[in-house]
Amino acid sequence: MSRHSDCVFCNFDSKYILEETSHSFAAYFDCAIRKGHIVVALKEHVESLSGLSQEQAADLMQLAARVAKKAEALAGCEKFYLVSIADVTPHYHVHLLPKMPGTAPIGPHVMGETGWCGEVGEPVTAGNIAAFISAYREK
Repeated sequence: MSRHSDCVFCNFDSKYILEETSHSFAAYFDCAIRKGHIVVALKEHVESLSGLSQEQAADLMQLAARVAKKAEALAGCEKFYLVSIADVTPHYHVHLLPKMPGTAPIGPHVMGETGWCGEVGEPVTAGNIAAFISAYREK
């Protein structure tokens, strides 16, 4: 199993672990940004979604779903948003961010009335979409 000595998830403090499997662990730790913010990470150092094996991906998502189901009542939330970015810590993990009753949804902060908010890159044309779909299907 690949591990990096300077990676927070490769050297995770077990006192924060809620539940674990052979491939993944779920934790509620001191980097939480709000009550109920849980992280689910692989035990092996894999940097991106495309680097996961099918077994690792299934394990991680099953654990995330199981933990979210158990944690909703404890956190007092309506649901959990699932977010994966891994720009700061390049070790594949997902965040379970609680949507609390009465709080504004995060969707409008990501998607405005006309699409993505903020600068995200070049506009995508119908031609771009068709070409990508065609190339993908050929692989």
